Amino acid sequence: MGEFEAIERIRRLAARQKTGGRIVLGIGDDCCLVEGAGGEQLAISTDSSVEDVHFRIDYFTIRQAGYRAAVSSISDLAAMAAEPVCMVAAASVSARLGESAVDELAAGLVEAAERYGCPLTGGDLTASPGPLMITVTVIGRCASGTAVTRAGAGPGDEVWVTGTPGDAAAVLSTIERVLSGNPDPSPELTRRCRDRLIAPEARVREALELTRICRPTAMIDISDGVAADLGHILEASGCGAELEEKSLPVSEYSRSVASSRGLAPEHFFLHGGEDYELLFTMPAGSLDRLLAGLSSRTGTVFTRIGRITDRAGALVLVAADGEKMNIEKKGFDHFSKLYKELS
Repeated sequence: MGEFEAIERIRRLAARQKTGGRIVLGIGDDCCLVEGAGGEQLAISTDSSVEDVHFRIDYFTIRQAGYRAAVSSISDLAAMAAEPVCMVAAASVSARLGESAVDELAAGLVEAAERYGCPLTGGDLTASPGPLMITVTVIGRCASGTAVTRAGAGPGDEVWVTGTPGDAAAVLSTIERVLSGNPDPSPELTRRCRDRLIAPEARVREALELTRICRPTAMIDISDGVAADLGHILEASGCGAELEEKSLPVSEYSRSVASSRGLAPEHFFLHGGEDYELLFTMPAGSLDRLLAGLSSRTGTVFTRIGRITDRAGALVLVAADGEKMNIEKKGFDHFSKLYKELS
């Protein structure tokens, strides 16, 4: 059983609950949506970050781990175009990390809170006999009916991304190989790209600007890789997609790391994760005349990488010569390894 099959089992169980009519959207998207006051809806999400699963102390400081955990949750608000309101955090901290660990962790959380206007307002703190664990819950708001979900894409829509997905996974791959005694093929590029893993950005401003000028039909943040996360949109929308190989914004660094590992140039772009870039769909041509202004205001590159098709569930890569290849919709899956070990 994989992570997403487990989530589906939980969703089916939770569907039996009585909600009182206040729940607009339940399990299955980046946030749940709850009716608020004054014509607003509340977007709520939670994410956990576990030492030796999501980060390792030998290449993350505790402050960096706290910052990144907060960004991971805030990015879920961006994925639904919700404005951040506040966050609460729970942490289990081991004594082996020293007396300063709690202060460092709090500093990282507050740094992210201040950057994205999502103040830390409470939480829980416990001791841990094992790894450092951080769980951040965020609350955002949006006008009723304006949240962007995964379910609105339709045939003919264009597929877009922000930034250069794949960089974080390429950095992680390099760091872990270096720690295992292998040389870094591009040490200067690794140094320049390191923050893509250590201090990623939540694209809150980009999402709010985008929806202000031209609302996407569907949107998600890239936490598991473009292929896996686009797969979530395709499943929710009942569609397929074709991506154009020549249009993929694969960075020089991601390409070079893939080459050194004997992988396809687009490997980390498609199957890496934790970039927290936005992946979204738009009606054909709707963003073209607005793109320059949007990029100028946000300082972020937006790239059209393909289109939605009517072939439900099919994800295809179109090569420069026109050849079409099926893409496996895989990314990081916590439970695939867990159940393999238990079987």
